[in-house]
Amino acid sequence: MDTCIQRTVTRRKIEDKMFAIRPFPLLALLCMGAVGLTAAVRLADAEAGQGKLGDPAPALSIQEWAKGGPVVLADGKGKTAYVVEFWATWCPPCRESIPHLTELQKKYKDKGLVVIGVTSEEASDVKPFVEAQGDKMDYVVAVDKDGETTAAYMDAFGEDGIPHAFIVSPEGKIVWHGHPLDGLDEAVEQFLPKQTGDSQSKA
Repeated sequence: MDTCIQRTVTRRKIEDKMFAIRPFPLLALLCMGAVGLTAAVRLADAEAGQGKLGDPAPALSIQEWAKGGPVVLADGKGKTAYVVEFWATWCPPCRESIPHLTELQKKYKDKGLVVIGVTSEEASDVKPFVEAQGDKMDYVVAVDKDGETTAAYMDAFGEDGIPHAFIVSPEGKIVWHGHPLDGLDEAVEQFLPKQTGDSQSKA
């Protein structure tokens, strides 16, 4: 936060000096920039927090995989359900959720579930943590270094607290989101891919 404030103050000082030297051209540029910035802010406000259940799940734009992967959601269409959980190594509630997510992955692995933990931290921080967890963290872990995937899910749904999980159905839709320790299991059971054997037995 302090760094951001310092950069803003420095930028304003530079702009003040430029304005004193060439006021009119700069004024025109500032006005044009203000209009563009206002439009961009309005567009961002219109898009942020507008996600809803049933929306197509954004693709995972991942730079590095700390464990397992790579995972392409589209490859699992019709046969795989995903839990995409956003977390961080420094977050105590996130660490508390790890054993539960591991058990969830083990329980439903053969029924078409893939659990993916996504963090926007540096890989140099994530990989040692994941390695230290060993089998206690037995699911895919992705490093979203540029935050693109985090924004596509968390920002789109107006969520800023972690841990936070999303379920992507076999049809590629976001069908549930919430805390991984509050209702995730029941939701996963509801949205697992239909098994061929089950369909035949019901016929």
